[in-house]
Amino acid sequence: MEESEWLTRKTRIDTRLRSLKPAWEIVKFSERLNFSSLSHHAVTEFPTANGPADYALFVNGRLLGIIEMS
Repeated sequence: MEESEWLTRKTRIDTRLRSLKPAWEIVKFSERLNFSSLSHHAVTEFPTANGPADYALFVNGRLLGIIEMS
């Protein structure tokens, strides 16, 4: 049986991000989110030109990378 993407993100990806040292804080995207204040944050449903990405990783206010599961 195949696991849903949502369940995979919650049980596998989120768990691993939170277990890192320092731990990543997972936050949902919001228009009001101050990206410059994000340090070790994974922003979910981050908008891109190709649609929302699963995670956008920010460290010290800088976007370091995008995680998109297929």
